[in-house]
Amino acid sequence: MSALLPHRSDTVQAYQQSVERVIQHMKTHLADPLDLDQLAQIAAISKFHLVRVFDELTGTTPRHFLACLRIQRAKEMLLAPDPSITDACMEVGYTSLGTFSKTFNALVGLSPQEFRAMPKRLTLKQFASAVWNYLAEDRKIRGARLEGTVENPSRTRGFIFVGVFTDGVPQGAPVSGTVMMRPGNFCIQRPKFAEFHLLSVLVPFSAKLSAMVASLPVGLVASLRIRNGDAGASEEPRLRLRPLRVTDPPILLALPALPPWRRALTIRS
Repeated sequence: MSALLPHRSDTVQAYQQSVERVIQHMKTHLADPLDLDQLAQIAAISKFHLVRVFDELTGTTPRHFLACLRIQRAKEMLLAPDPSITDACMEVGYTSLGTFSKTFNALVGLSPQEFRAMPKRLTLKQFASAVWNYLAEDRKIRGARLEGTVENPSRTRGFIFVGVFTDGVPQGAPVSGTVMMRPGNFCIQRPKFAEFHLLSVLVPFSAKLSAMVASLPVGLVASLRIRNGDAGASEEPRLRLRPLRVTDPPILLALPALPPWRRALTIRS
């Protein structure tokens, strides 16, 4: 989700436009198999170059990005009363319900069945209690600490999640993370990976509880790719929140897969 291309600004803009064309094509052809040759033609660059540039601009591969778009659409369908899980599976291009469920679970943090039931099982009281209990905890950080700052130049206010992920697309539970009620300093456990992604998202206070629980309606986002051992790795990261871009992968995680809810809530299918 961060562009690290060491090129002239006009070259970066051309790459940005190429990747955006590919993503728009994916969105309108969710059920189609991934065809790198066809996507390279749309991007007007070689397929090997496309994979590299796509990763630099989005933080992941075209195949993974397409999977995220498919699951995002499936989530929307599962929040509606009529479509079945099988309907959602077929609509977004999966021919195996088992593969669909496995991918859904990996990206969302819950099975399709648990996700569909979740908005009805989480009350506003549970939500607020989980937030305040987490903020009040004396969380001890074992090992190295990762301290940084979240900046919000906009007037939007909301819950700010900060998490460490191994990939540019947040999936599963974060390696470490926290939730903040306002911009400012944070301190979480620093991973030992050679490279990791630091992600911050702001979910507006005005968001409806059902949307907040199920879809994590992101108002603003910020991300950094950090390499341990780099000259600047010891510097405190500054995450400056901004509106979503076309090249930002969908953030699919459901709240119970994130702190504080994964410990505070038990979701039963």
